[in-house]
Order: sequence, then C-alpha cells, then structure tokens
Amino acid sequence: MGTNMDRRRFIKGGLALGAAGTVAALGASLTGCAAAPSGTSGKDGNFSYPAGTTASDFEQSSAVAEPITEFADEKTYDIVVVGAGTAGLPAVLTALEEGATVACLQKESTPISQGNGSSGVILDETTDLGLLRWIQGYREACSYRVNLDLVRFFAEHSGETAMWMARMGKEAGYPPYESKLTRTETADGSHVTTMRNAFGVKPENNGNLVKALAEYAASKGAEFFYSTPGVQLVKDGERVTAAIGEGREGYIKFNASKAVILATGDYQNNDSMLSKYAPDLVKFTKKQMNKTGDGILMAMSVGATMTPVGHSKQMHDMDAAPMAMTEIPFLAVNEKGERFMNEEIPMHYWDETLRFQNAEDPGRFCRVFDSTYFETAKAWGYSPSPVELMENYIPGAVENPQGVIEDLIDTHRCDTLDELADELGIPADALKKTVERYNQLCEAGFDEDFGKQSKYLAPILKPPFWGIRQWIRLTAMGGGIKVNENYQVVDENGAPIPGLYSAGFNAGDICGDVDWSLYLGGMSCGSCMTSGRYATIHALTGGLAPSKPSGDWEAFRAEFVDVA
Repeated sequence: MGTNMDRRRFIKGGLALGAAGTVAALGASLTGCAAAPSGTSGKDGNFSYPAGTTASDFEQSSAVAEPITEFADEKTYDIVVVGAGTAGLPAVLTALEEGATVACLQKESTPISQGNGSSGVILDETTDLGLLRWIQGYREACSYRVNLDLVRFFAEHSGETAMWMARMGKEAGYPPYESKLTRTETADGSHVTTMRNAFGVKPENNGNLVKALAEYAASKGAEFFYSTPGVQLVKDGERVTAAIGEGREGYIKFNASKAVILATGDYQNNDSMLSKYAPDLVKFTKKQMNKTGDGILMAMSVGATMTPVGHSKQMHDMDAAPMAMTEIPFLAVNEKGERFMNEEIPMHYWDETLRFQNAEDPGRFCRVFDSTYFETAKAWGYSPSPVELMENYIPGAVENPQGVIEDLIDTHRCDTLDELADELGIPADALKKTVERYNQLCEAGFDEDFGKQSKYLAPILKPPFWGIRQWIRLTAMGGGIKVNENYQVVDENGAPIPGLYSAGFNAGDICGDVDWSLYLGGMSCGSCMTSGRYATIHALTGGLAPSKPSGDWEAFRAEFVDVA
C-alpha cells in the first residue's frame, strides 16, 4: 500500500456516510441536563424550530426539536454512532480498531441494511491518470452536478475500505461470496480497476452482513443500544458533545469525548421533508421503512444545513426479473395496457416518465415481449437472460428458486395475450390493441408514436408471450446535510461544527444528478461504508490514515479474488 500514500498527495481525500447497530436494547430511567440546541429558544412559548425545518418535519421523525433537559441515565464514550447500518457498522468497527470506546444507538431492534453489492477503486491496480479519468467519467455520468471533494474521497479511500470490509466480514463469519475485479482501459493508455464485493446471494444482502458485524463488534467491546433512536444533539459552546437517545424508560445522554457520527439514513419516509425536497416522489411507494430524516433534523438543530435540491434518488426494480433484462427496450405499457414511453429510456430514468402517470402508485408498469426475445435482444447487442434463468422469476414456476427475492419476482409467461393480461393485471382488450398498433409500427420500420429507433422495433407475434410487471419504488434519497471533504458536518458558512460527523445517505451530495448514476455498480453502498470508516478515523486522529489498514493487496487478492 506504500505507493498509494504518494497518490494521496495529489488527490484530495474525503470522508463519511453511515448507519450502525448491534446488540443490547436499553431500558433505564434517567435524569440530567443537556444544553439546548442552537436555533431554539427554550420551552417557554417562544420556542422556534431550527432554520429550514417545520413542526411537521419533526412530527414525522424520531428527532425532538424542543430542548431535552432531564435524563434517566448518562454514559460516556470516545465515539457515539447514531444508526446501525451500512455506514454505522464500519464506523463502530473502525473505532474499536483505533482503540476507542464506542456506543451505537439504533432506532430499530436490529441492525438494518440493504443491497448485496459494494464497490471500491483499487489503487494498486490503477494508474494516477486512470484515477483522474475515472473521476471525470463519473462527473460526466452525473451531468457534472457532483460534489467533487466527496467523489475524490471515494476514489482515494474506497478500495482500502472494500478490502477491509471483506476482512471484517470474514472475521465476523460472513465473508463475501465473491470479490470481483473489473479493469477499464482508457483511450490515453491509462486504466482503472474496481472491485465489487457481494455479501450473499439474494435473498441474502447487506442486512445479513451488518448483523454479523454487529455481533462481532459487540464481542470486541462495542456497546449497542437497540430500540433507542437518537433524538437530539448536545452542544457545549460550539462543540457537539453528546447525542441523546430515547430508551424505553426515558432519555439517555451519550457523551462523546471525540465525536458523534450520524449514520441514520435518508428521509424518504418523512412525507413532510419529501414534499419539500422532492415533491415529485411523494406518490411513489417507498422501498424502505422508518427512514425519517432523524440525523438530518438533529444536525439542523445545531446549525447544519441541507445540500441544495434537487437531491439525487434511486428508483430501481432489479427484482421482478433478472437485472440484465432491465437494459433491453421491449414494449412498455401502463396499468391501462397503453404504451406510454420510448422504451430506450434506461431503468434509472424510468421514474422521470412514470411520475407523470395519474395513478395512486405511478411506479407500476409492464414490459411485454414474445418467445423470440433472446435472439432478438442478442441481435440488438444485449445479453438477455436465458429461459432457464427467467423461470426463476415466474411466481410458482420453480421450487426453491435461486438468486431471487420470492416476494418481489413478477415475471409471467402465457400462451395468449389474454392470459398474459390477466396475469399482469391489465385490461386484455387494451393490451391486444396496443400490441396490434406496435406490430404495425414494427412492420413499417418507423415509430411515429414515440420515435424509438427502428433497429429496436421487433413485433410481438410468437407465443408464448412474456410480461414483466415492474414496480419502481424509491430506494434511497442521495442528498443530506452539508459536509466537508472529511464528512464533518458544516454550518451555513461552511465551517465545521466541532465534534459532529455525518456518513451515508444522510450526508452530502456525492451524486447530484437527477437520478443516481449506475456508473459504478455498488458505489452507493461502497460510499456508505467508506465514509463511515474514514469519518471515524478523522474524528480520532485528525487525518485519513488508518492505524490498521487492510493490508497488502497481493495477499488480499490471493485470499479473496483469485480463488476457485
């Protein structure tokens, strides 16, 4: 790893994302006193909500705006992590590794995380110019609307984190089942190598990983407080000195001698915040639960501000059918059985058309094709899934289907369009009329309705007919409170708020494009893990060099990558 330190001199580092959690739920009854959050004026009738927030924001969150002054208990640690998930567990484990005492407050009764892939840039197999070209490529993929400091941080530190996470998973008894390298050459002779860890095959995911990591961290001395949401921060002068958790029998003051790290996730389940920052998403179904902006509101109560709108979001469906099928521009129809878009639109932009649907849930639609789909899609240059794999996604077709989440699979195969319409839950007459019209356009070689390229016009003629019932839901919001290049929370003037960090999706704007970029698969989870780890390192050391880095690349590669 020695050569990587030289690279750090020309690439600025960055820092944290978050979510945490592990073992004991707390029930105590406390009393004490905390400093009132800045931006409030007490509980004497003159109380005002923090700038940029409203009463309804807090009503739909666990965060408490009014100053809390009585406690059932008080505890002291070096690091207090709020949230037990994709960013929080790396923060907890890193604190232990750096020799610190650490507590983790978790809103839920268990650690929570999503996704089963996380990525990083492997500096040992990347040229300096290749790294810079990767950064520029990501900027282009995000319409150049990115926080460059945070992208540089990810590029510089995500590879070490990915290696470290694989080792932590193995030590915790849950190693990645696959660590896969991808090398990309650029036109100027440079190259970049990325690695994607996959912790489990669907339906396993990072939720299984963080539970294993939490048990491991608890065995090493971390203290976890489940069913204890963080509700407020405490300041002494300009410095954040504690987080307040709400236990079963009262408020608990968790003093943090070094820092509080917020890792509570986004705000998608807080309708008040969502209608303010992303009103076009209010009607879509939310994929997660209890992501109510708690950490964001806690930080805003001590002087933090939100990143500018619009916030990037993830709106995907990789579960109804194989992910490879999402790329292929087959006929798309709404729930009325009517065609409504040019199907060349990529999956991560489907919501930009769907949001105009006048429907209770605008995220539902269907994609239809016939039995020649495999040969057709291959001729178009895609890699379609074979019938054998597709059958795993047909409810009830395969006993114990592999690599799927059974509750979400929604692919159908029928001998007639009438039967298919019934399976998809759309009007048969409308579907047949749409297919008839579409076939006419294919025969003419000119899509006069939506302008799809003629090379992608293939008629739907040969049974059996296939349909995928897609469900585009809000997976994550990619905009949170403002942080600097070290993931320190900053105030309205851009100055760090001492003692306060934020990690994961409640922090920053690493992707400012209207929809989260798929430039690097697994980057969202990878950035959460990286920010959680390095926020903690910076809080404890003032720098971005772990005292126990992930180790020699060649040895790691032999152990995790180059395996049969």
